[in-house]
Parts: sequence; C-alpha cells; structure tokens
Amino acid sequence: MLTSSRSSFRAAQAFTFVEAIFTIAIIGIMSALALSTISNGARDANRIVSRQQQAALNEALTAWVMSQTRVGNTAQVRSLKSLRTEYNALATTSARFNLLIPNLSSSDPNVRNGYLDQTTADHFLEFTTGTDRLYSKALKGGSQYLTLPTWQDGSFPTVELVNEQ
Repeated sequence: MLTSSRSSFRAAQAFTFVEAIFTIAIIGIMSALALSTISNGARDANRIVSRQQQAALNEALTAWVMSQTRVGNTAQVRSLKSLRTEYNALATTSARFNLLIPNLSSSDPNVRNGYLDQTTADHFLEFTTGTDRLYSKALKGGSQYLTLPTWQDGSFPTVELVNEQ
C-alpha cells in the first residue's frame, strides 16, 4: 500500500502533455506581446525625433526667408513673391535643402554660416543619397522622409514629414 501511494504522489506532481503545451503557449504569447511593445517603443522614439528634425528644418527655412527679405546691408526689401519665385525655381527638395546648409564659398555671411548647423546638415546628407527625399537615421527607422514642397501663394514655405508606403 505504501508503494502505490508513492506512485500516485509522483504522478500528481508531473505535468501532463496538455498542461505543458498550454504553459508553452502562454509563455509564447507573453513573449510576443513583450517584443511588440519594445519594437513599438523604438518606432515611436524614431517618430518623435523625426518631428524634431522636421521642426529644425522648418526653423532653418524660416530663417532663410527672413534673411533674404533684405538686400545685403541696404534698406531695400525684397518681396515674398520674388523669394517664392526664386525658391520654386529650384525644382527639387535637394536643391532647396542646399539653400539652408553652410556654403563656405559665399560672400554673404548668412549663407556662409548656413541656416542649419553643419552637424545636422551632414547627418541629412549622410543618409540622403541618390534620392530627392531627405532622410536621417530616425526618419529611416520610422519609415518616413522629409520633403520641401513648392511654396504656395499666400503661405510660407513648409517642410513636410511623409510616411513611406
């Protein structure tokens, strides 16, 4: 009688096949949820940085417009219409982006210093190759890019953040 109670005690402690499969399934589901949360967090962080980069580029574009309203050190003022015509004559985002980055060969101190700091400009240039879309590490991580669309009449030039399809 003592022997049969020991064998029934061991059988009660062991997992059945169904219990083992059920436990493994629960662990798998929990792991999938944890991985999904971690990857969503990284994507959300990339999207926040992308918005910050869009704002920095927008500020640089606004600084360019404001600096171009005066002709040199004179009191002569350029109209926004003439600036818009000059801006829109540059047909690509890359050409418009070049207005914002430092140009050491320029005689204009604003253009020489740039409207976007050299580090940020270099970061965009490093990730933007062979395309008319502006990329950075965060933009690529969030499957997004920046573009400088045509400056519309009655508005100010903008920087658009676009999701890649």
